[in-house]
Amino acid sequence: MEYGQERVVALVDMDCFYVQVEQRLNPALRNTPCVVAQYKTWKGGSIIAVSYEARAHGVTRNMWVDDAKTLCPDLQVARVRESHGKADLTQDASVEVIEVMSRFAVIERASIDEAYMDLTTAIQQRLKNMADKQIEPCMLKATYIQGYPQTSPEQEASAEDAALDKGEQSAAELQLTVGALIIEEMRAAMEKDTGFRCSAGISHNKVLSKLACGLNKPNRQTVLPMDSVTELFSSLPISKIRNLGGKLGASIAETLGIENMGDLTRFPQAQLGQHFGEKTGQWLYDLCRGMEFEAVKPRQLPKSIGCSKAFSGKTSLASKEQVQYWLHQLALELEERLTKDREVNGRVAKSLTVGVHQLGDRKQNSFSRCCALVRYEATKLSDDSFAIIKSLNTAGNQQAAWTPPLTLLHLSASKFSDAPSAGGIAGFLSSDVTSTQSLISTTQPSSLPPADLKNDSACKQPGTIQAFFQKAADKQRQKVTKDVDDCDIGSTAIPPASSSQNNSVTDSQRILIAAHRPRPQDATLLLKKWKTQTTLLVLCQDYSQNIAHLSSHYVKS
Repeated sequence: MEYGQERVVALVDMDCFYVQVEQRLNPALRNTPCVVAQYKTWKGGSIIAVSYEARAHGVTRNMWVDDAKTLCPDLQVARVRESHGKADLTQDASVEVIEVMSRFAVIERASIDEAYMDLTTAIQQRLKNMADKQIEPCMLKATYIQGYPQTSPEQEASAEDAALDKGEQSAAELQLTVGALIIEEMRAAMEKDTGFRCSAGISHNKVLSKLACGLNKPNRQTVLPMDSVTELFSSLPISKIRNLGGKLGASIAETLGIENMGDLTRFPQAQLGQHFGEKTGQWLYDLCRGMEFEAVKPRQLPKSIGCSKAFSGKTSLASKEQVQYWLHQLALELEERLTKDREVNGRVAKSLTVGVHQLGDRKQNSFSRCCALVRYEATKLSDDSFAIIKSLNTAGNQQAAWTPPLTLLHLSASKFSDAPSAGGIAGFLSSDVTSTQSLISTTQPSSLPPADLKNDSACKQPGTIQAFFQKAADKQRQKVTKDVDDCDIGSTAIPPASSSQNNSVTDSQRILIAAHRPRPQDATLLLKKWKTQTTLLVLCQDYSQNIAHLSSHYVKS
């Protein structure tokens, strides 16, 4: 297999997804000029999705409904259901789509209506299981090959008896062909199970598959072989390439004085590295030749959860009161969606991003600010959001106005991690002071007065865990009556303690052995044995030397 052609990657893009969702709810909208409008506000609301029938009349996204109807009087308008003043956009339908795709290959969700698929393993398995060596052309009816002429009806008829022989194709061509076959099957399953249609691009990496996907929409798929890349790149603007649509792409065009992606092949790797850094230079050198190696990361969940609202024209936000009101409305939706995500997917977000567009040139008046996401509570989310963007208001803190007015607000939560299990020992040992004190109050023996815990200054100092164990040990020292054999950690019991100082296994060693054994999967079970573990600590003869190691083990693990 040639370098850069080892994988087969597909990008699947749902055709006019928002429109399809509304058409499924109301089948009368199918095969008609149709748009989805997000809000019933000024000039009929802003259009967020346009059917292909409406596009033929010149209707585009972000156009006002009233303006669109002057171009297409028969235009049908679907209104998206609203939640907290903000449209609820096809979240459940997107879950259905991902579920179907995940049956066929490794999935990386890119957006609400796009996902990458790494077909490499599925292709290898398919090749092993194929009973014969032929793939019939009728199995690839919706497949186009970039760089190869389209067949006429006569040619298609003469090809009915033809077949693709595995022995006549190169390894890369064969893998692309089988990949196209798998995507044909996936798209058929998608329409059968959900009613939604999609387009797809199949190639050797993310960049090429994304380019291929848009070449023959809608409801078709395109294969982009490596030998067609040079011709495609010769007239493709740099800004059309994935990850080059922003400042980097503009910098490349300006610095090198070029426009198209193929022009980059004129520059040696060393020169690209000199201009843009060694790592970026190497990436550009490979990319302009069609090679890119970013992995498809198994992820069926979005990397971020966000919501936004546009305020075009007379609806722009020109007062603090308006900004605060709409931040709170967005925060209500974000809280609802984050709470549902935590319940369903067992994860929590740690970062909150606020984005705004100010009246004027969009590129020069777009800003975003980030802060820690402390808790899922709308008032807290909106207050924090306002605090980090209020410096953008040039009217001053004492004024009621907001200058320049805002034309868009966006809230987004990201940097997800696993949600902590309630009462988990690992969470306790690695948590902050507040959560540590809370867990102490629920796990200490009831005979210990709460006042003692409240006044325990050790809880606020490094070494809290040592102080806690020492305090528990002092409290239990006079009460130990059980034999240590009653306690087991993991799957193996700890040998009983001996009063003899000459025992070959010391009590200290018992504690460290216990710490290194596998902990139970159920954190609740471990907490139930907390008192018994405290008993073990009482038996530790050289406690001061070994407890630091024990606590360190729990924290790290």
